[in-house]
Amino acid sequence: MLLVHLENPSPRVRYVVGHVLERMLGLDVAYAQGLEEFRSATGPRLSYGMQRSEGAVHVPWSGAIDDLPKGDPEVSVEGGVRRMFLVGGEEDLFAGIFHLLSLTDEIRCTERDAHGRVPSSALFTMRKGIAERPWVDEKASALGLLLERTWPEELQCAVRYSNCVTVDMDNILRYAGRPLSRAIGASLKDVLRGGWTPVAERWLVRGGSLADPFGKAIELVAAHRDKMDRAIFFFLMRGGTAFDHAADHEHEEVRAMIRRAGEVGVVGIHPSYSSSRERDMAEKERTMLMRIRGKGVDHTRQHFLRWDLPGTLRQLCAGGYYEDHTLGFTDRAGFRVGTCTPFPWYDLEREQETRLMLHPFAVMDSALIEQQRLGPDEVVRTMNAMSDLVRAVSGQFVSVWHDRYLSGHREFAPWPRVFERVVEYARP
Repeated sequence: MLLVHLENPSPRVRYVVGHVLERMLGLDVAYAQGLEEFRSATGPRLSYGMQRSEGAVHVPWSGAIDDLPKGDPEVSVEGGVRRMFLVGGEEDLFAGIFHLLSLTDEIRCTERDAHGRVPSSALFTMRKGIAERPWVDEKASALGLLLERTWPEELQCAVRYSNCVTVDMDNILRYAGRPLSRAIGASLKDVLRGGWTPVAERWLVRGGSLADPFGKAIELVAAHRDKMDRAIFFFLMRGGTAFDHAADHEHEEVRAMIRRAGEVGVVGIHPSYSSSRERDMAEKERTMLMRIRGKGVDHTRQHFLRWDLPGTLRQLCAGGYYEDHTLGFTDRAGFRVGTCTPFPWYDLEREQETRLMLHPFAVMDSALIEQQRLGPDEVVRTMNAMSDLVRAVSGQFVSVWHDRYLSGHREFAPWPRVFERVVEYARP
């Protein structure tokens, strides 16, 4: 048991100290009711404040956690290690972690890309190089190592690395479950391009003579399920718009795939493009998915990673969601808020820790393939390097894949093998 003294026990302090010590390090923690109790106690002790106590590990207090900077915090680099909120040459570790996990930078950014998202280049974590590594987890691990070395017989951090594979089911099916008018139009385009083979394939699938090629994604994950701790499928339930291309959820093959995904892993909702700002739309789509499954849905990832902070997260809290998996980059690998450990969202305006857990991802196939133009071997090296960084801090390696790439169909032929190589390397 680690006894902790908080000199300034605000809701923010209790949130971040509890997250680091209990969730990230897996320690049993008790909080001293006063300084005298803390000083007179024996055994493992940690203080967070301005005053040191003999025999206790001390984390200095800078005051920044209760007065977050309106601009970028100053970052110093010593021996390749980035440090924030220094006090007498020492780092206020908890203030730096709270600054990142509270999404302060995401909320204050006014710059937007074509899809209304905060671009990666505008983020403090990108500009200061923090997103290159799981900064929060490395800091927490260093603190854990110090505690273990100080009390080797009494304390041992109880955390382990895990591998979480997530798949965005943006299409679900390539040919089946599409309106007849769309199938005819696509066939005409294929004919004009001389693509008679796709035309034949499309109508054989629609006629039931061939299986839809995008249906292979779920079975690929199922074949390698033993190499991952978790598998989550996020289903888009809307089609027919410029950015939403899901097959008709009333089609029996779509319904069968949703049920099959529930046998392989967890089924979550992938709210459509406009739903981040239209609450009714998101709930209707969730209801559709729950009706097919016959059970609740409490995992989500926003389509195109679009969210409106803090509005979208408040909607998720009100809707009873437990997990959101939107936090990550659309154009590169990395750690958007410097962590690879799930953490509860802290509503800054309401000064409240919520029960909604944010699960950051480190890599996404489309970011590396479409935005960075990496080939198969380069994608494998990049993803494996990210999993190495996560494994080193006993974090959760979350990778994002899309049904089209995992299908291996036509232009996506190289990517199932890439998936297999990455999942094998990243296995626990």
